[in-house]
Amino acid sequence: MGRNFPSGGPRMLRFGAFVLVFAACSGQQPAPSAAPANDATATVDVGGIDGAPGDSAATPDGGAAGAAADVAPPKDVKLLARVYRIDPVRDGGKRIEVLLPPPTTVDGTLIGPFVEVRNCVREDGGVPLKFQGFQVGRLGLEKQTVLPGPDGSYLHVDPPVDASTPGDGFAELMMYWHVHRAHAWFADVFGLKDLDFPMQALVNVEFYVEPTIAGLVGMKAGWNGFPNAAFVPKEGFAQLALPPRDKGAIVFGQTEKTDFSADATVIYHEYTHAMIGTTRLSGALGDAYGLDHMPGAMNEGFADYFAASLTDQPIIGEYGIGSFAGAHMVRDLSKPRRCPDDLTTEIHADGKIVGSALWAVRKALGGEMADGIVLRALQAFTKSTSLLGAWKLIVAEAKAESPATGAQVDAILQTHGWKGCTRARPWAEFDADTAPDKLPYRIEGKQAVGNSPSFAAGVPGYVQFFVEVPPGAAGVELWFDVGSAFDLFGGFGGAASGGSGVALALQPGEPVTLSFDGPLTDLKTGVVQADPAKKGRSKITIVGPCLQKGKGKLYVMMLNQGNGSAGIQKMGKVFVDKAEGATNAWQCK
Repeated sequence: MGRNFPSGGPRMLRFGAFVLVFAACSGQQPAPSAAPANDATATVDVGGIDGAPGDSAATPDGGAAGAAADVAPPKDVKLLARVYRIDPVRDGGKRIEVLLPPPTTVDGTLIGPFVEVRNCVREDGGVPLKFQGFQVGRLGLEKQTVLPGPDGSYLHVDPPVDASTPGDGFAELMMYWHVHRAHAWFADVFGLKDLDFPMQALVNVEFYVEPTIAGLVGMKAGWNGFPNAAFVPKEGFAQLALPPRDKGAIVFGQTEKTDFSADATVIYHEYTHAMIGTTRLSGALGDAYGLDHMPGAMNEGFADYFAASLTDQPIIGEYGIGSFAGAHMVRDLSKPRRCPDDLTTEIHADGKIVGSALWAVRKALGGEMADGIVLRALQAFTKSTSLLGAWKLIVAEAKAESPATGAQVDAILQTHGWKGCTRARPWAEFDADTAPDKLPYRIEGKQAVGNSPSFAAGVPGYVQFFVEVPPGAAGVELWFDVGSAFDLFGGFGGAASGGSGVALALQPGEPVTLSFDGPLTDLKTGVVQADPAKKGRSKITIVGPCLQKGKGKLYVMMLNQGNGSAGIQKMGKVFVDKAEGATNAWQCK
């Protein structure tokens, strides 16, 4: 299956030297300026709670519309509330009337059978944040703030006029309803009971930085927004120097632009991460072609897919992601992506290869059949299931439905490149600033693989490149700009620029292959040099007989020899007609 490398627990987001929890979903679309007055009135039941009838109205493709119940439940005023079906943008500011699962608390605060909502308010007493043993700030104080109104209902809990309002109770209400809806869908429809307990859900998460520390950690003094959402397993809190919890939690940030709890697709995405858990799709693989992060990308792709299934719409994070990161980061599963053509080396972006394929399966088979096939296959996944392994398991489940269904699913997944994908792309002109996802190619550093002796020569990237050399060319100059490996979700790396941290391994005619029997010392490695004319640019000119081998196709694997991750911001190539005088000429055989 390949070699599994430590994932480092939850990813982290760095601000200067200060480290916070990494988020799995983030989010630009303006929020409504005031609470809407024209809410929808159809009452919706979460389904599966105390025998309630459910809210999955049938749609032509077999999906769940979620906008109204098949059978409207009785109006018990004590449990009525209004929430967004998806988000304030998609719903045009309108909310639906819902019947809440009965809280398990005496006073009616929002702790229920399957979620314990905690509002992080701007009060003293929150979890301390420490750096190198010193307290540099704190999170908000966790408490329940929403109580029933005089009539016993929750209809008085409205969205804040300003989406930047911290500590609003509507975030608690959204989380309470939508987590219970997701649980009912997984448990009652598909029999998955892994989360049959009150999962903790933190909303309105911000952090306070002490004024005396702010300048040292590169942060604003006082309260700072947390522009992300995440599932953090219980082990993750200790790894992040936070007090331990007896179970994992889903965490939703509050910023000056948006409240992540107001986007149901973000809630469903993070809940799916919790359902997948830490025993499935949580490691990075090492195989013959380098590092393979597709287990993590599949984790993201499955979370996107089930969020889309629960809303019967293929767009994830139009409000939550878009209001923070920009429209280019909103994930639309109706737009197909395939391996290796669309590999980016960032797990959320590469998760679209998975999510878009599953959405295509859903369109072909209908929601009920597609969701069942995917969920049954997913339960057989391990931490290190590869894309090829996922293809085999899903096709097997589809064939169990019928040979025709298996053939149909097989064809769709192969169209998206799931079978036999060699992770190699053409070495072409590339600029992260103008790329569709605006992300650099990431190459992990030695710290990310636990300083494994296998990578003494350097850590291979997640994707290789190849150059098609025209007949008669004396050489090809490859150049690239190395910067930080910052991506929106993964934090900053620390590899040096100017070529001092990156080498190239070459192989004519076929991809560079690795063996993990010992250190990677047998690679044909050329060291690049810094271009004195352009800061951060690295160059190497490859000359010699290997250029015309393998029908002129030359494969290139990037190796990061530094400790921190590197980001390839730009790259390109120039063919030369003579080897003499070439920049940093390297003779290949």
